[in-house]
Amino acid sequence: MFKAWLQRVPFRGGRMPTLDARVADMLADPRFAGLVHRLAGGFLEVQNVAPRLVSQFAAQQRCLISHAVLGAYFRGLRSGKPGFTQRDFVDLALDHGLSSRNTAAAFFAEALHYGIIQPVRPGSGRGGPAEPAAATLWGLSEWYKLHLSAIDGLDGGDRATRLQADGATLLARLQPAVAERFLANAVIRTPPATYRIFASVDEGSSLMDRLITGVDVATARDEERALTDVTSVSALARPFNISRTHAGRILAAAIESGAIGWSGLPGRSRLWLSRAFREDFARVQATKLAAIEAAFREATETQIEPRAMAHPNITATGMADCSAHPRP
Repeated sequence: MFKAWLQRVPFRGGRMPTLDARVADMLADPRFAGLVHRLAGGFLEVQNVAPRLVSQFAAQQRCLISHAVLGAYFRGLRSGKPGFTQRDFVDLALDHGLSSRNTAAAFFAEALHYGIIQPVRPGSGRGGPAEPAAATLWGLSEWYKLHLSAIDGLDGGDRATRLQADGATLLARLQPAVAERFLANAVIRTPPATYRIFASVDEGSSLMDRLITGVDVATARDEERALTDVTSVSALARPFNISRTHAGRILAAAIESGAIGWSGLPGRSRLWLSRAFREDFARVQATKLAAIEAAFREATETQIEPRAMAHPNITATGMADCSAHPRP
């Protein structure tokens, strides 16, 4: 069964701190607010380079389905199974309670249409096995570099450099371990309500990142309502694949919840972010980072079979080629 490839691999490197304890340590670090600000900015930079790719994953549901599928994909390569079928894709979403059958099938079709995934055998269409496109693997690698760089910023590690040096083999070990942890974590699966307002809708995560980067971290630390540099819905929506109307609905829901608000006349003043919203955002990021940190530790202690690297899209050359084609 495809979901069996997401089985837990025991930690073998001595006593590992609990994830909750590691999250608490990160949140208590005075550098963490600035780190989260830079992380959100990094997400936006990747979005600027590959907007279509990022827009496919800028909602919580699709992001988790993608992690589940990519984790299973890399595990499958180890056992000689290249690619995944639409049925595999849908079954994973159902097995993990991430979406309905129709929603998962529609996501598969859309990802195939936009070249996020591609047929393993050219011309086989939706009926045959598919695989992540080179640009998708490039995007995944960049996503990991951002998170690993953030962790390195806390402890002076070299995780991002190690991924850069050995991206193909390390990515194949890292993704299944991260997927396992994300899918088992309550905060990541069901984030706080203020965060969920954005993360549950298309492009919502990108809007949230833009709001976070609009805050001056140096002056906002002790503010109940931290002002952003965003002064209109149109300006907020413009960089993304989203209409002003859609962005306005998301903001209206966030305003109603008290997460954000206008400092003066709506659409003619600066938006503010509540302390609760900023703390919720930081907690979700800390939880992701702690999960990735633990997965990286596991991935660097395990060996991968040579046949797991047999697919051309995850050879060292294939990964290098991804950066040349970032716009699927």
